[in-house]
Amino acid sequence: MPQKMNLPFTQTLRFKLLLVSFSLILIPWAGYHYLSEMEASLRQAQEALLLNRAEIVANMLAANSNNWLAGTTSENVTHNNSLYVHPLANSPDLDGYDEDWLSLKSQSRQFRASATTPDAVSFEWLAGFQGENIYLMIEVRDQTLIYPQSERILSVGDHLILALPGPSGKSRKYRLGTPAPGWVNVVEYENNRQQTAIRGEWQETAHGYRVELQIPRSMTDGHLSLAVVDIDIPQAKPVGIASTSGWNSNQNLSRLVMPTIRVDRLLSGLEEKNHRYTILNRKRQVIGRYGSIQTSIKPNHILLSRLISLLSPSAEETGIDAREGMGKLDGPEIRRSLSGEGAIYRYSITGSKSMILSAAHPIEIGQNTIGTVVVEQSTQMILLLQQSALERLFLISLILFIITGGTLLLFASSLTRRITRLSHKYNQAVSPDGRIIEEVQSGKDKDELGELDRSFSAVLRRSVAYTGYLESMAARLTHEIRTPLTMVQGSLENLQHDSDSFQKSPYIERALDGTRRLNLILTRIREATRLEQSLQNSEKEKVDITAFCKSLCDGYAITYQHIDFECHIPAYPIWIQISPDLISQAVDKLISNAIDFHQPNTAIQIILDDMNSKALDIKIRNRGPQLAESDIPKLFHNMESKRIGNDNQIHLGIGLYLVRLIAEFHQGDAWMNNETDGVCFAITLPYTI
Repeated sequence: MPQKMNLPFTQTLRFKLLLVSFSLILIPWAGYHYLSEMEASLRQAQEALLLNRAEIVANMLAANSNNWLAGTTSENVTHNNSLYVHPLANSPDLDGYDEDWLSLKSQSRQFRASATTPDAVSFEWLAGFQGENIYLMIEVRDQTLIYPQSERILSVGDHLILALPGPSGKSRKYRLGTPAPGWVNVVEYENNRQQTAIRGEWQETAHGYRVELQIPRSMTDGHLSLAVVDIDIPQAKPVGIASTSGWNSNQNLSRLVMPTIRVDRLLSGLEEKNHRYTILNRKRQVIGRYGSIQTSIKPNHILLSRLISLLSPSAEETGIDAREGMGKLDGPEIRRSLSGEGAIYRYSITGSKSMILSAAHPIEIGQNTIGTVVVEQSTQMILLLQQSALERLFLISLILFIITGGTLLLFASSLTRRITRLSHKYNQAVSPDGRIIEEVQSGKDKDELGELDRSFSAVLRRSVAYTGYLESMAARLTHEIRTPLTMVQGSLENLQHDSDSFQKSPYIERALDGTRRLNLILTRIREATRLEQSLQNSEKEKVDITAFCKSLCDGYAITYQHIDFECHIPAYPIWIQISPDLISQAVDKLISNAIDFHQPNTAIQIILDDMNSKALDIKIRNRGPQLAESDIPKLFHNMESKRIGNDNQIHLGIGLYLVRLIAEFHQGDAWMNNETDGVCFAITLPYTI
């Protein structure tokens, strides 16, 4: 029977069409590159808009210079040191501890008494303002702490000197110290009178001491100077003094730089959504700040968003802006703008993949650059747009891929099913040896497969006609050849018996033997042709196969009395639908074959095996020579004979072929196996009741 062809999945049309559907990946790939180009274009547009915004703000500030320049520039700015004062959200507690200043620690400034002496006294400066007060946090590094014995003689121990603007160009100086950690005593430098407006707290640290001060803004007038005096031996001269600047005159005092109310009022009318405006003076110190940058967005934990974040920078990460709250800014765009030219710079946010875009433009009055405007904006909105577009693109592509891939897979399955059905139909119509065993009706489909089906059907019909012609040719040739052959045989027999007309000769004997063999060949061919034709009209009947095999065994024992037969059949009846005449012919040919090859004095076994629940086997087993394994697949083909030697018999290889035809007519099979001491031929018949 034709076997169904089982191809590996990788060789099927379904797999190939599924591979074709993967070409849809080009859609998100092209979309991703398009979005990347779009992101670059949006960033360029954002840079241009941000620089234009910085230029507009700079021109506005320059036009209103009289309102905000006061107090931001003076003749002393370029000569004296300036100190930045940070705006504070809340007033710190005067306790001498730095918990309220931790966020500003990274922006502290250090002053040393001597740059060449490693253990020289030094201190770190931090200043802030809230309301009408200025707050100072001074961290002093001093290896040896010396406290004065009394608050009236602060000069004999470690102490601070604070200088503030005074009348007539001469500064007012104050000495700050304490006999023990705690509240700071403030006295005038010259007359040692107590000053109560300035308050402070002194606490020791692992490396020295810390002083936290509160000074009214009205006393500073925008300038001050602070010095740390280091005393290592009581009542001895100072071993070092570290100061922010000179303190003897107002001109020597450091200028305090802090955001002004005037600048804040000018900036408050600007659009501050996601923008931060910072005004810097020539020394890059912040004198005005307005707005804020949104650097964090509520995380989206959708799985799709997480997958997209692997392909592009995520806009949902929280980061730390390095410039947030800084009192002094620096960057390539700031330095370039202070030279008189607007510039753009991009810097990253710590802990995030997003960036901050910074545009700086100089503030010019006349030909002089007095400061710069820095406008900053996060690129998170662009990243959000890109991520949102990628999510939609990915989702649409996934839906398209599922729909298209599923459609192609269904189409491929339908196509494969039709092709498989077509192949199975024509495989069923043609036997393995090329015989056409049933008629095939062509389909009515109007596509290419329908045309192929009709073409195969037409070819098969022509093959049926030609096969019928060849089959009838054998019968006609047998009839046509038998008549002249009979005439030749009769003439030879007459010559053989007519001793008067012709002397007997061995040539006549060989001629007669040849004619007899030709007659036998024609008879066998005719027999095979008639059997093939009779199979189409044979009818099956319900038969007890056990009794049927028993009768066959008894008949062979009577016919071949010189040969032993062993019959192994069940003791109970087995009913089955068969054609008794055809099965008898098939068993006769197997018995004849077994008789020709069995060893003398050995029995031929007829076995009825019903161990299989779906079919039974009629086996003919004999002891004798085995067959080559390579010859077994061809034994049941037409015109195949594996007999060795000349036994003066005609062997056309038709017998086993007819056995197979009879087995296939019963939807069964014919087969053989080599055994240890012989061979076994069998017919398998399915149970069809």
